[in-house]
Amino acid sequence: MNFEANLQRDAQGRLFIPPTQRPDGTWRPIKYVKEGYIPQDEVDSYRSKGKIFAEGVKAVGVPGYAGPVKQEERLTNADLNQTKMSKNQKRRQKKKEKRINDALQTDEDAEQLSSKVADLNVNVESEQKPVDVEKKKKNLLKKLRAIDDLQKKVDEGSVTPDKEQIEKLGRRKEIEDKLSALT
Repeated sequence: MNFEANLQRDAQGRLFIPPTQRPDGTWRPIKYVKEGYIPQDEVDSYRSKGKIFAEGVKAVGVPGYAGPVKQEERLTNADLNQTKMSKNQKRRQKKKEKRINDALQTDEDAEQLSSKVADLNVNVESEQKPVDVEKKKKNLLKKLRAIDDLQKKVDEGSVTPDKEQIEKLGRRKEIEDKLSALT
């Protein structure tokens, strides 16, 4: 439908849309418009650049993709890229290769050091023994107190021991032996 055919000019030369009748029988008023006016119904909906690009990609395919490349062609392309690199790109490439080599070298050094440390037999226990003995004594005494408290509760009848508590009560002799060995 050609909309411009419906536009008319009045006595002063202004463009207007003539009145039309609605389905319910009432009339729409005259609507004055400017030159180049396009009604909202005939304006294309907004399409973003991304949407337009996506539609173009669907029609053309992925830009820059020429299909699968053979292994031989890849190698030749890599060689071509090497010769096409600028001075700074070549310098950065050398720095990157040096960093990789240094990292490999430090890994080898770390492995050598760890093997040397493993070969050393240092008696660390003898230096820390007095502190460890006191800690172990304290820990064993604490366990004995907990066992005594549990035994009292069982004797009074306030607690019926479950499987784990019975095992705990059975370990009393073992804990006393460890304690006597430490003193």
